Amino acid sequence: MSPASSEREEYLTIIAPSAGEAMAQFKARGLDALGYTIAGKIGRHEFSLVGDDSSTAPLNGAGLIAATFSRKVAG
Repeated sequence: MSPASSEREEYLTIIAPSAGEAMAQFKARGLDALGYTIAGKIGRHEFSLVGDDSSTAPLNGAGLIAATFSRKVAG
């Protein structure tokens, strides 16, 4: 088995009031040194948690900025 086929993608999403604050948290946590890179566009999201035949807005329906990062890890 080649090394590439034994890797999997791992994701981490930071939710913050602004893109600047999300990126500041990325830097403060040293995520670049851990191999994380931005996975897509940073943008305003509304969150809904689904379970037990219902959904809720865990963040009071507030539209917050979500920044998702990914890295490859041995799997």
